[in-house]
Amino acid sequence: MTETIKLYRRINLARSNLIAMTLLTVVNIAAYFFGGDFGFPFSAFFPYAAVIFGDIFATELADLMIFYWGIALASIVLILFIVGYFLSKKRYGWLIVVTVLYILDLIFMTYVYFPDFDFGALLDYVFHFWVLYYLIMGVIAAIKIKNLPEEPALDVVTTDYDPMLP
Repeated sequence: MTETIKLYRRINLARSNLIAMTLLTVVNIAAYFFGGDFGFPFSAFFPYAAVIFGDIFATELADLMIFYWGIALASIVLILFIVGYFLSKKRYGWLIVVTVLYILDLIFMTYVYFPDFDFGALLDYVFHFWVLYYLIMGVIAAIKIKNLPEEPALDVVTTDYDPMLP
């Protein structure tokens, strides 16, 4: 297997982890709305937290607009993840964008969990680092592909070719 194929596989693994994480985040948000008592740890924290905090603060302050802001923030982040997934197929710079966005998600999760750290959060961290590992490996592979020398094209000269000769 050539080095180029390995690099493309790393990029595809990063993209696969990105879309799986995004879809499971959407499932977590839907489960919250439908009263599901579960959540997948293989997901982004910020969009889910934005919806939950928006719901809680909207109830506490009796202002429905806060809930809408939470939905809007969650939607923006999820849309960026989805756009990043589709556009990173040809434009590898989008892998950098979603990696930075996911690092910010990890920082936000740490900020929320830090005051009352619960050992149940360790599973969230394990999966966050899992996704982050594959995203970083995809970014590194994309940079390496960009720096690879172009393979020479095959030059086929057809002027001396005569199909009637044996």
